Amino acid sequence: MNIRAIQDKVILKLDEPDTETSGGIIIANAVNEGITQGEVLAVGPGTYSDDARKFVPTTVKVGAQVLINAGSGAKFTHQDVEYVTIVENEIVAQVSQ
Repeated sequence: MNIRAIQDKVILKLDEPDTETSGGIIIANAVNEGITQGEVLAVGPGTYSDDARKFVPTTVKVGAQVLINAGSGAKFTHQDVEYVTIVENEIVAQVSQ
């Protein structure tokens, strides 16, 4: 991917929800309306605090699996792939591997 995040922005590729169980049962409403998971693809360096006196670096790393509120951020398409860009403080949690 040739996209670089700026400031405290994070670019994610959201995971597709499972539409079928391991036993073959089709899940009718597989879209998660609350929390969704994605992989961090790019992270900006950080931003300045509200009073502009201190630089605050981002803490999430490329490759991390994170949870965000469904509908957070802005979706965009680049080279026929859909991504979401969010501000780092929109991340709800980081999933341990």
